[in-house]
Amino acid sequence: MKNIDSTTGLFLLLLCLLCATGCNKTEQLPFASGKTKELRWTLSEDGTLTINGKGKMPDYIATDYNLPTPWEEYKNIIISVVINKGVTSIGDIAFASCTNLTSVIISNSVTSIGRGAFSQCSSLKLITIPTSVTSIGSSAFWNCSGLTSITIPTSVTSIGSSAFYNTPWYNSQPDGLMYIGDILYIYKGTMPANTTIVIQDGTTSIAENAFYNCSSLTSITIPNSVISIGSRVFFGCSSLTEVINESTIPQTIGSSEFYNVNLSACTLRVPAGSIDDYRAAPVWQDFGNIVAI
Repeated sequence: MKNIDSTTGLFLLLLCLLCATGCNKTEQLPFASGKTKELRWTLSEDGTLTINGKGKMPDYIATDYNLPTPWEEYKNIIISVVINKGVTSIGDIAFASCTNLTSVIISNSVTSIGRGAFSQCSSLKLITIPTSVTSIGSSAFWNCSGLTSITIPTSVTSIGSSAFYNTPWYNSQPDGLMYIGDILYIYKGTMPANTTIVIQDGTTSIAENAFYNCSSLTSITIPNSVISIGSRVFFGCSSLTEVINESTIPQTIGSSEFYNVNLSACTLRVPAGSIDDYRAAPVWQDFGNIVAI
């Protein structure tokens, strides 16, 4: 047998060392990558889409149902999404219709989840929202037909309409008033005729569209703890004749909140010392009768 020369021997030794330190690694090579504003994305061969960088993720606008995200052409092979620390928001429709997505990891630097961000991700079964998040946009998880488990922290103070609509998690909730933390999210199901509702103390906000087209609602009591009322909350509540608002300071609301409600025939009951404030406040001043509770 011929002796191995020193150069060959050194090469074989280095090769053995490389195998010993690197051959067992499972790190995936980038399959595709790019930038989206200030952030960088990488899609690995195992279907993991990772978002890195600092700042907000852009909002992506749907045009003719084509979602112009940078990873659009790869969305059917995306299995997991990892939002790393430094990213502060998830953009509108960012991962919509990623039908094979099963896992989402969101870092605690994210404060908002955009509209339709994960809509129609039919393979997604659970989601844990970190305590850094304060707002969830409308239709964020809409039509996620496999989503059975959602963890929503109390840090969330704003939830858009239909955020969880047509998910097994939402469908399993009982009919009636549905609270998520301190938010009155929605009246779920069909409201009986001549319904009077008293919102529970400690509620801080009423989500947009919470009583949308609840034409059987006749009276509602809003506790002093409510500081925010979303858009179109009482839209189409055509039978509403009485609102009891215990807040000493009129909440800021827009014209759509009481659309198709005959406010001139509706009584608004407020704290005695706040009557003048309500009579001067936009929309509240349109009530035909403002009296003390």
